[in-house]
Amino acid sequence: MFDSEKPDVYEKVYQGLVERLAGVDFAGAAASLGLERKGAGCLVPLLGGEYVVSPTGVSQADGSPAFITHRIVLAWYLLHAGSGEPSGSMVPYRDLPGGADFARALQTITYQRLAEGFAGRLPELKSAAASLGGEELETSSPHDGAWRFPAMPKLPLELRFYDADDEFPAEAKVLFDLTAPNFLDLECLAALAHILVLELERAGKAG
Repeated sequence: MFDSEKPDVYEKVYQGLVERLAGVDFAGAAASLGLERKGAGCLVPLLGGEYVVSPTGVSQADGSPAFITHRIVLAWYLLHAGSGEPSGSMVPYRDLPGGADFARALQTITYQRLAEGFAGRLPELKSAAASLGGEELETSSPHDGAWRFPAMPKLPLELRFYDADDEFPAEAKVLFDLTAPNFLDLECLAALAHILVLELERAGKAG
């Protein structure tokens, strides 16, 4: 689910999820996830935006269409309707149960893209992160940046960015709470990290 590189396939996946959304207990999911009800569905914040997930599908809160990656992740989030609270322990994707198999692809497709796109542009990254609700964390160097994002209710993400210097290229890492698999499967968690990159890029251009 990266930039809709297979749009027809992903649309079929999404339509299958919509069929399943018709059977979701939205009132129960809202109570479990801490969501606001919106009509027959729920209002779900996702990295600076608001979306409605209902028995008929997923859209932006203003009714406009949402990107396919966003739609699939949001549909899965309501279908899974996880419970519990974040542990506060943030780990790399590879340290999540079963995460090692896809960690290298995630690094290449997502983290490297962010690192290359914001290399030498730390002020722009800081502004973009703030626009998505990122809380800036302390770092050991003024050339680096770290933020914690309330990506979705009960699904925080942390971004750590190390800008390029004379010896090393820029590097980016995304960390997940250990409880993240309670709320999304591994593929959707990888897609969530990719959504973070896409939204940072959009905010960076807008800024």
